[in-house]
Amino acid sequence: MDIGREVLYLSQADVKAVGLTMKDYIDTMEEAHRDKGNGDIVMPPKITVQPNPDLFMLGMGCAVNRTKAAGIKWLSGCATNRDKGLPRFTGFVIINDMETGAPVCIMDATYVTAMRTAAVSGLALRYLANQDSETVGVYGCGMEGRTNLEAALCECPGIRKVYAWAPRAVTVDAYVKEMSERFPEVSIEACRDPEKVMREADIFLGSSPVTHGDEFKLVKADWLKPGLTAVPVNAESHFYDEAVEQFDKIYIDDTTMYDLCRSIGHYRTLRETPPELSALVTGRAPGRERKEERIITFTEGIGLNDVACGEKIFRLAMEKKIGTMLPL
Repeated sequence: MDIGREVLYLSQADVKAVGLTMKDYIDTMEEAHRDKGNGDIVMPPKITVQPNPDLFMLGMGCAVNRTKAAGIKWLSGCATNRDKGLPRFTGFVIINDMETGAPVCIMDATYVTAMRTAAVSGLALRYLANQDSETVGVYGCGMEGRTNLEAALCECPGIRKVYAWAPRAVTVDAYVKEMSERFPEVSIEACRDPEKVMREADIFLGSSPVTHGDEFKLVKADWLKPGLTAVPVNAESHFYDEAVEQFDKIYIDDTTMYDLCRSIGHYRTLRETPPELSALVTGRAPGRERKEERIITFTEGIGLNDVACGEKIFRLAMEKKIGTMLPL
């Protein structure tokens, strides 16, 4: 590759063709969050641009010294895209050369985002879930509902039953059909009652869009099963404050992002800053200590995840000669 004069372009099909499995993504997240815990990364807070209530755009940059990975993800989320037959989330991950700063790879971010988000859930389950967990509750049956279930099944092979709910019955039914075909060893049931989903769950996956207001609150304090491990990718969106207070342990992905969210009124019931997943991975924070503990993770999404995965995808694409080289 002629660095500084050309860049590798990877479409979504190219990214998939690289062949990383869900376990590969989870292992990559474990390595990346260990780097974070060891202070080996540079990562500013994400940049948010929101021109209207239905559309936001995010810039999420990071550099990892150990792997010499550097780059940024530029991602948009549009609530009305479904009506146009388009994905809710679109964008690019850009990987830069650590010596010259020149961009070396531009890749589709939609698939990377779905996989790395689920991989962080899988990482949390690797360290926090009861190993005999058998039931999963799912809120939100889109792409991340699919990848998050795949991550849970990867890390918790004892899962035998999944209860799935979403606001639109047709979405849930399509999810159940597809995921039942992909994972025939697991019984997957469409639920019309979100309370049943939560009450049955040993593991909870919240995969619907992030909202920090009260309009989508569902989960009440007495719905939470002892021993529950909740790994919502949409923060506290579905949890009433009194439900959040029932958790024995809480973990976050990034203190800076947590403080920023707190400053604008989110996570209002939390008295102390929870430990990061990076502290869990490096052994600086305890994990599950009792079977009956209720544990939840609140993750806002950070550029480390995208850059760590993007760098690995880029290296493998170069080795396998996947993608299209373009002039700069």
